[in-house]
Amino acid sequence: MAMGPKIDAHLMLKNNGKKVAVTGPTGGWDPYVTGATFAVVIAQVQNDEIVLAVGGGTAQPPATQWAATAKVVGQGAFAAGWAYGWAVASAEAKDSAGVEWYEPYEWSVTTWLVAAAAP
Repeated sequence: MAMGPKIDAHLMLKNNGKKVAVTGPTGGWDPYVTGATFAVVIAQVQNDEIVLAVGGGTAQPPATQWAATAKVVGQGAFAAGWAYGWAVASAEAKDSAGVEWYEPYEWSVTTWLVAAAAP
């Protein structure tokens, strides 16, 4: 599995900034990889406070995208604008003899949070 900075450059805010729809490309799937589990943290500095959200998701071949909903921890809410994203992934692999192992990946990016359009 070819992993690199895998959080999209623009992420959609949901639930009045209490959640972030986090997405990103999976990269190419190696033939021995059977799936991947993702965990993500999004943070935004607002004056003297930090709004923090966590979430996770999974993906299996041949998916080209992974997705997770990151939920705010505590009382804050995100605003449209710059934020930081960190993620880890664990790709589950199995060889021809049936032996399983996991390949870890991690990355960090700067991303832009986009407010949902009003209905």
